[in-house]
Amino acid sequence: MEAGEDPWKVRRASLLELGARTAAGSVAPLRGLNAYDAGLAQGFRRAAVLLLFTPPADGSEPDLFLVQRSRELRHHPGEIALPGGRLEAGESAVDAALRETHEEIGLDPAHVDVLGELGPVLVPVTRFVVAPVLGWTDHAHEAAHVEPGEVLHTIRVSVGALTDPGARRTVNIFGRRTAGFLLPDGLVWGMTANLLDHVLAELGWAREWDTTREVTMRREDGGRVWVPEL
Repeated sequence: MEAGEDPWKVRRASLLELGARTAAGSVAPLRGLNAYDAGLAQGFRRAAVLLLFTPPADGSEPDLFLVQRSRELRHHPGEIALPGGRLEAGESAVDAALRETHEEIGLDPAHVDVLGELGPVLVPVTRFVVAPVLGWTDHAHEAAHVEPGEVLHTIRVSVGALTDPGARRTVNIFGRRTAGFLLPDGLVWGMTANLLDHVLAELGWAREWDTTREVTMRREDGGRVWVPEL
């Protein structure tokens, strides 16, 4: 890092490099519950999510945008997730990720720099194959809208908070385990947490944490919504 250079600019360069390494086939795929299986994916619907980073509101680490999904949604109600959704006819993964992010948090696609795409992951429980897209914006102030009926609110979290060992958890759901991030706004778990865990590790940003710190999920709201037993 050059003298006087903002630390988050180094992080941005690392994201760009990760996109390039993925395109070159030199990034290890996500393993475990959400691992990609080409044969299984043929019967799945296609979706895309945006890992959208921005210069920090405070501190030296970039921020990442998440959303909390409405409890009224059919799939993954109430969960904290990355902005994104299903591909429409004729759309690419990048097109869908930018469109859904615009709809969910109000950020114009013209103000997102696409830094690359990551390898696809599966969500077996809802039969989706998801394409993660890396993005960067210098217009975070425009992300001031939520889509009624889809998003409860937008969450802007520091990468430093995600890599804090004290925030990390192993999440137990029906005897299966996923990565977890316990944030002030709630618990990130499932595919979103597994993807973030993988990306942070591939970027070399992850820190060691106590994987025995476990949280068990339970159902509420008539069995539709999963919540952690904290």
